Amino acid sequence: MRTYLYDGNFESFLTALSLALEHQEDCAIARAGGAGAEAGLFSEFVNAGTDPARAAAMREFFEERGSAESWHHARFAFLSEAAGAEDAVLAYARLIKEKGRAADDMLADPRVKKVQDLSRSVGGEAHMFKGFVRFKELADKTLYARIEPDHNILPLLTGHFRDRLGEFSWIIHDARRGRAALCSGGRLIYAPITQEKALEFDGREAAVQALWRHFFKTAAIKERTNPRLQRQNVPLKYRKNLTEFD
Repeated sequence: MRTYLYDGNFESFLTALSLALEHQEDCAIARAGGAGAEAGLFSEFVNAGTDPARAAAMREFFEERGSAESWHHARFAFLSEAAGAEDAVLAYARLIKEKGRAADDMLADPRVKKVQDLSRSVGGEAHMFKGFVRFKELADKTLYARIEPDHNILPLLTGHFRDRLGEFSWIIHDARRGRAALCSGGRLIYAPITQEKALEFDGREAAVQALWRHFFKTAAIKERTNPRLQRQNVPLKYRKNLTEFD
C-alpha cells in the first residue's frame, strides 16, 4: 500500500491529500516520523512535500465539490490530531468526490460521522478556550498565556484575541505542542518553543492575580455552589493554567 507522508503542517497535509485522492488504489496518509510512517513488507512511502498550488486546489475542491461546511469539517478534523484523522479526512474527501454536496447529508455514513465528530470536538474545545485563556503581563508589557489543549486549536484562537487585544503584544503558548502564536504591532507569527525559560513577569502581576482570585471567590454564591456542574463547564485538566484555580 502506498502511504503519502507530510511534514506536520496543514499545507503539506493538503498536498498529500491531493496526491492520494488522484489514485484509485488503496493508499494512506501519515505524518513523517509518526506511527503510520513505519515501514512494512508491502508498504511504499512517498514524501508529499508542500505544494501551495495543490493545497489551494484541495480547499477549492472541498468548497466547490462539497461546501464551505465540508471544508470546515475537514480542517477541524485534521486539527484534532486524533489517531487515524488523516485517513478519515481522505475517506471523507473520496466520498465528496463521488457524491458531491450530498455527502454532508449522509449522517449515517461512518465516513461522514467520523469527520464531523472530530470537527465538533475541536470546535467545542476552541470555543471553551476563548474563555479559558488567562494572560499574565511580562516585564516588557507583553501579555503571555500558557495553554495545554487536547487538540491543536491554537490557529483557531488567534483571530479572536487579535481582535480583542488590539495593539497589545501577546503570546499564547501551547505547551503541549511546543508552539506559540506571537502577535506584535498587528503582525502574527507562529514559532516553536522547545524549552520554557524562566519568565520575568511585571512586578504588579502577583497583586493583580491575587485581586482576581479574591473577586472570583467573593462573587461566588456559596448556596449555589455546584462542583459537578463546575467540573463539567471547567474540566479539571484545564485548571492548572487558570489563575482563579491556583
